[in-house]
Amino acid sequence: MSPIPDTPVSAVTPERLSELLTEEGLQHRLEAAPAAADEATTVVVRTGFINAAIALSIDGDYLVADSMWRGEVTKKDAPRLLAMVNEWNQTQYMPTLRFFESSAGLGHLTVSAHRQIFIGEGLSRNQIGAFVMSTLDGILRAYEWVEGQLPELVTWEEPHSDEH
Repeated sequence: MSPIPDTPVSAVTPERLSELLTEEGLQHRLEAAPAAADEATTVVVRTGFINAAIALSIDGDYLVADSMWRGEVTKKDAPRLLAMVNEWNQTQYMPTLRFFESSAGLGHLTVSAHRQIFIGEGLSRNQIGAFVMSTLDGILRAYEWVEGQLPELVTWEEPHSDEH
């Protein structure tokens, strides 16, 4: 099979992101996000893995990849988490790690990984692919590192196939 040729630079759309994820065999969905009354509806591309929920959205001239780690960190562990996030951000190129208080109001902190790229002039298929795939890889790598630092918070298991 020969590689797919690149496309000319054109506007980045949720549909182009969806096409890329489909070509890569990644499950995803397009979801309309709530918007203010005077704004157009925003479409978010959602995907994820066993340990992460990931959203790709267009915010003005930027394609934004935002994610949340599945683990729940208690507020009392905030100083430890702050040190971890600072270490990651000082030693790794991407993604940017951060955390915030869970909106569920259960006293937990949510770890988030974030990355964005300027799309004001558009992107080619290869540029979109390079950004999205390297971002997904970076997010998974970041969360694997977090899980290594906080193994007691990993309460899920990778599904195993019975095929050998």
